[in-house]
Amino acid sequence: MARFQLIFWLLLFSCFSVTQAQASLDKQEEYLYRFWSVEAGLPQISVTAIEQDDAGYLWVGTQNGLARFDGVNFTVFNTANSPAFSSNFITAIHFDKQQRLWIGTANGLIRYQDNKFSALDKVRLHNGISDIVEQEDGAIYIGAGDLYQWNEQLESLQRVLAHQGVVTSLLNHQDILYIGGQSGFAVLNQDGYQWYTAPDNLGELQVLQLGLQEGDLYLGTTNGLIRWHNHRWYPMSLPDHPDGKQLEMFYSDPEQRLWVASYKNLYQIFQREVFTAQQVQGKFEEFSWIEAMLRDKFGNLWLGSHAYGLKRLRKPQTQRYSTKQGIADPFVWSLQPWREHMLVGTNNGLSLLNDGQFETVPANKHIPNPLVYSMFLDSKHRLWLGLRGGLSRLDGNTLVWQQNYDSISHLMVSSFAEENERVWVGTNRGLYFVKENKLQLQLEPEVLQEAQVRTVALDSKHRLWVGTENGLYLREGDSFTELKDLPISGGFISVVKEFSDGNILIGSLNYGFVFGQPGEWYWFNQNNGLPGNGIIYVEKVANHLIVTNLEGAYRLNYAALSQGKAEQVYMMLDDRRPESVTDSRRCCNGAGSSKGALYANQLWFPTLDGVLAFPVEQLEQYGPIPQPVLESLTASGQQYFNHKTILTPEQRDWHFRFTAPFYTLPSSLMFRYQLEGYDNSWIDAGSRREAFYTNLPPGQYRFTVQSRLASDYRWSDAVSMDINLQYYWYETNTARIVVLLLFILLFWLLYRWRLMNLASAKQKLEILVQERTNELHQANQKLQRLSMQDALTGLANRHYLDTNIKQIISRSDRSSRPLIWALLDLDHFKQINDTFGHQVGDNVIKVVAELLQTNSRQSDHIIRWGGEEFLLLLEHSADALLVLKRIHQAIGCYPWQQEMGLKQPLTCSIGAITQLKDWDWQHSLRLADHALYWVKEHGRNGYMLLEVSSPPQSELLAETLNISQLLVEGKLKANTNLKFASN
Repeated sequence: MARFQLIFWLLLFSCFSVTQAQASLDKQEEYLYRFWSVEAGLPQISVTAIEQDDAGYLWVGTQNGLARFDGVNFTVFNTANSPAFSSNFITAIHFDKQQRLWIGTANGLIRYQDNKFSALDKVRLHNGISDIVEQEDGAIYIGAGDLYQWNEQLESLQRVLAHQGVVTSLLNHQDILYIGGQSGFAVLNQDGYQWYTAPDNLGELQVLQLGLQEGDLYLGTTNGLIRWHNHRWYPMSLPDHPDGKQLEMFYSDPEQRLWVASYKNLYQIFQREVFTAQQVQGKFEEFSWIEAMLRDKFGNLWLGSHAYGLKRLRKPQTQRYSTKQGIADPFVWSLQPWREHMLVGTNNGLSLLNDGQFETVPANKHIPNPLVYSMFLDSKHRLWLGLRGGLSRLDGNTLVWQQNYDSISHLMVSSFAEENERVWVGTNRGLYFVKENKLQLQLEPEVLQEAQVRTVALDSKHRLWVGTENGLYLREGDSFTELKDLPISGGFISVVKEFSDGNILIGSLNYGFVFGQPGEWYWFNQNNGLPGNGIIYVEKVANHLIVTNLEGAYRLNYAALSQGKAEQVYMMLDDRRPESVTDSRRCCNGAGSSKGALYANQLWFPTLDGVLAFPVEQLEQYGPIPQPVLESLTASGQQYFNHKTILTPEQRDWHFRFTAPFYTLPSSLMFRYQLEGYDNSWIDAGSRREAFYTNLPPGQYRFTVQSRLASDYRWSDAVSMDINLQYYWYETNTARIVVLLLFILLFWLLYRWRLMNLASAKQKLEILVQERTNELHQANQKLQRLSMQDALTGLANRHYLDTNIKQIISRSDRSSRPLIWALLDLDHFKQINDTFGHQVGDNVIKVVAELLQTNSRQSDHIIRWGGEEFLLLLEHSADALLVLKRIHQAIGCYPWQQEMGLKQPLTCSIGAITQLKDWDWQHSLRLADHALYWVKEHGRNGYMLLEVSSPPQSELLAETLNISQLLVEGKLKANTNLKFASN
């Protein structure tokens, strides 16, 4: 049997040339799809027209108005908010050379210019507007019940008398105007007007669409597709489209390909032949009845459907090989280049990627477990398979099965390394090696006999590195040592790799990676520029370091790592957003050997949906940078759009709106802005697309905004608006001098008058008034303090929080220092009341209040929250943990037994949370309460400070949540003096 397999595989691979093997790596014609409908803000599911302006906005015409789309928000214009609209049924839109938007509706013509809509048809147009085109000289033609031309001088529509009858479609080519109509079409040019009637054998028809390709005119009619050539009419058949049926749309893309849409299908015309555009439909074949199409400036293809809304098609930079290419199971865990092909380890055994298709390897039936988690091809051409349960060896030349190692069939094998005659094998329960074809357990040190080994690597100095799920070990000479002095020591070590310059990278799944040499390490993690703390696979390509993790794949400058800098960090595959399913390629998984490969000028990654291939030449390329648009400035209810704006003195509260039209991972767009003349530096807005300023002083300002993708380190060019906030008359220097002189004169006159007349009496009256005023003011202040003060402790109460929380949050936002919400509860306080009485309990509460005040900072807010519970609101978060520790220690170390007569020391439990920007403070308070109860459930007498490690998930806002589970999943981080279990 083994001999038969050997002959089979040798015959199979002897047939493949290098050219054929390279063909297996060619890109497939494949798109990523995304849909928008009314749930996303589209005003109606029927999309009739699509255009794009110079700023990048998509303008989408529907049967319920016009929508401007920036990738996140649809701004809708219709009869409800724009008086110029006499109908919501948009039939045609067109941007002219001046970037004016012409809008045809079922009831008239509208133009959008300088942020204003204007109704242009003074006379009602019959049948509504069918089409709008522009010629090279700027002439605008409008098709409706008749043919019209726009007269710029008269600002009105002029009927073109040469054409009689309804206009169903228009096409301009080299200043030749083609006019579709009833029973035929016309040509209008400088030589005059000519009408062409369809022959009788074509029946009654309307020419609804017009298109040109390679000198032929194509007509989309109510009776199907017709080619008009040399004054003859040639009906054309469409695949899966009955002859004589109406066509819905024509579109000529920038490559001059002509797209044709029927009710059901989409076609392309090339060299007078029609092809079904199956790659456009993809797996969403229900997207039919296409009425609009556009190739935008980012290369995306947009389709508008009469019944299914808006669809975007995007060609990915990666190539996926999965179930369409015949893989037995899409869950891929390992990769191994083999000859001119790629071996893939899946949940269902080995597959061979050959000429773009997968073939099952016959050796699969001999391996004890079908999940191939890792692979290794050694110098003796032995192919080692690390299985979810067991170890197998194949002939590396023929892929014929040779041997299973049954003694570890119960263990998962994750990694391999070769050292002379020995092959090291890392498992989830110990480090093994194969020598002289015998599998043996490494006995020293004892800890490695039970360790969960994830990576094994031998460097150029013959040092053996062993990474486990709980730390890193190094063998120098004959002895192993656990490395405890690294920042990632004790973590889940997933990668150890030495590069050609002798530098070593050690990566973990939870603490980032270190780079350098023993004794000279640089630590890189999310805090100093990495997109995430996990490392699955690394590779050096040219001057780039390629890193994959659970968030995707990114590159960074390799040379800068030796200087301790993470520079030019660029996400090639960004999986951190929900839209990654539709806008990117999901990557990567696993931890151990063979979790990526550099082969055939491509980077290969295993995923949960086949394998991804990323062309190396794209490492030097960048995606487009989203360009920001400053949409408006609102002051005193008025909107301003110009780049230079003058505001009146009372318009001192400003609201800026900005965005960046972009359609790939739009939620990852980041913004920063600066009001020059007020802000000293850039303000990081995150994904927020607005900025507020209040009570600004008069003067000259410039508001500037930039944008970038979260996956890209490059900021866009800045856009700005200059604002002149004028002075009140009394704020000018001249007015101030005049007022000062008048005040001096008035004061002198008043002084003389008082001396001469009622000086004594007036002085007594003023003293009396002042006394009464002071008394009233002091009484009011006392009442105000009492209303916000706890009667027992003198601390602030809940009313104090309700009154001041907005100011506190606003101050925190301006200083970019997040608030810390901390709830403190006295442990077993009820026993004190029950044993000693409430008077002693009240005295304890007073002492705790004094301790809180003594050990807090001036900027902290201390509130008695109820009973033995206190709320601490810390405005400066830099040393918040130190404050919590100091308070916890002060309460625990106070001599309660001596001073208060208690039987045992009094302790406290503290739960705290760092508030995220734009997050409701009540969510923070509730999470702090959950943290407090976590401390109580884990033994009391402790503290926990939580941080949200990613944007808030739905489970963080749920009424019930599991703090421990969220900590394990990495959605929360914690600083605590208590121990908690982690997986």
